[in-house]
Amino acid sequence: AKGLSSSAAVCVLVARAFNRVYDLKITVRGEMEAAYQGEILTPSQCGRMDQACAYGSQPVVMTFDGDLLEVKPIHITKRLFLVVVDLHAQKDTTEILRD
Repeated sequence: AKGLSSSAAVCVLVARAFNRVYDLKITVRGEMEAAYQGEILTPSQCGRMDQACAYGSQPVVMTFDGDLLEVKPIHITKRLFLVVVDLHAQKDTTEILRD
């Protein structure tokens, strides 16, 4: 598997699954942090923004101040255009998470 923050999506899925199964009452932001902390233990070299997928289709603004991260959901009132680029990176999500 290879995709846009696919390893972060898997890590958020695992964090959310534990949260729901064990009724941990962790916020979405907490799930993001747990996913990030888990993923940096792998060779994925993920960044902090990848875990924004925890918000699904809800657009968010992420503000960084050193190690502090603030995430705020926003409401988009106009059409939003995205540009997606394949950098042809040689990362394999299945291999990264398996190791």
